[in-house]
Amino acid sequence: MSVPQPGLVGLLSAFVVMLPGHLPAAAPPPAPPLAHVAAAPGPAEPSPAEPGVGQPGVGQPAVGQPGVGQPAVGQPGVGQPGADLGDDGPLNPSPAVIAPSDPGPPDAVPPDPGPPAEAVRGPNAGWANGDAKDAGDLGNFFGNALTWIGHGAFGLDRARLVRDRTAPTGRLLRVTYPAGSASPEAARNGAKSGGAQSYLRLRHSADVMTLSYSVRFQPGFRFVKGGKLPGLFGGDAGSGGHHEKGGFSTRFMWRAGGAGEVYAYLPNEKGYGASLGRGRWRFTPGRWVRVAQRVVLNAPGRNNGTITVWVNGRQVFSQGGLVYRNDGDVHIDGLFFSSFFGGSDSSWASPNNQYADFARFNFVPLRAPGPGGL
Repeated sequence: MSVPQPGLVGLLSAFVVMLPGHLPAAAPPPAPPLAHVAAAPGPAEPSPAEPGVGQPGVGQPAVGQPGVGQPAVGQPGVGQPGADLGDDGPLNPSPAVIAPSDPGPPDAVPPDPGPPAEAVRGPNAGWANGDAKDAGDLGNFFGNALTWIGHGAFGLDRARLVRDRTAPTGRLLRVTYPAGSASPEAARNGAKSGGAQSYLRLRHSADVMTLSYSVRFQPGFRFVKGGKLPGLFGGDAGSGGHHEKGGFSTRFMWRAGGAGEVYAYLPNEKGYGASLGRGRWRFTPGRWVRVAQRVVLNAPGRNNGTITVWVNGRQVFSQGGLVYRNDGDVHIDGLFFSSFFGGSDSSWASPNNQYADFARFNFVPLRAPGPGGL
């Protein structure tokens, strides 16, 4: 599939891009086989949403590595008006493996979400594809450092910007899932349409990128069999059972009981997405969880790509041996904002009207160090 060229979007106070720190290069670990997901999910490994220090099976940052959650000195604070991608110069070419510089506070918000959220109303400025009515509030949430790709977008009227004192920056994007709704594929077979999706391109592509954001499922959220959450993409991003030779995507996903995973579409795979790290963490309804994924693209012709996941500032999963691209024309291009129930049929559908909240998106880019990769 080819992706149309994007236009510009409106400024976001809750969006910040941090400059990467410099960590020692590390060879990716051996790759276990990718587990391809059929319609029904397999059992999840139990793991708490907020792993404690010393718990078995939970990866910890190496000694001397800057702690995840430590913002770099002099960098703009999250939510400061005017924060953007910085200058237009080249990104740091050093062979560093980067960690998210600000994955948010370590303590989750109590289940009580506080008073009803106040809707934020305003124009949807800066959208080049589609009009303000089609864009909903997505244009008010993401800043002009990102451009909207119209292809593959749906449900933008179900993404609403609200003010909420319990949100990390006092405002959030709320995505709604109507009762009986599921994926676009399920909707073509009789289910209702739910959730929202859009591709958002960064000003500069990169070969290493860390995405972090906060997500909160409403109190009493019913996970059913699973659903999609935002992740990174590059080139002709695969989704919906179609792996594209010229691209990839690495969305997060929730599974039954709130188990988390990376749901990856990779160019040399077939069928539905690959389930990576399922059950290494869990989402708890009514509580903010800070998730981060670092994608390091493989050198073309080699299977040395990696992905690493942090939850609430702690590394919970890492896998190497991945192939994100077959040639050097594919890079990490931006955010695949995608959230809905499903799953390819109505057995994945939301049983009642539900919502999830998203806040404080950060991106930390880095260019590849050379043809050998990291």
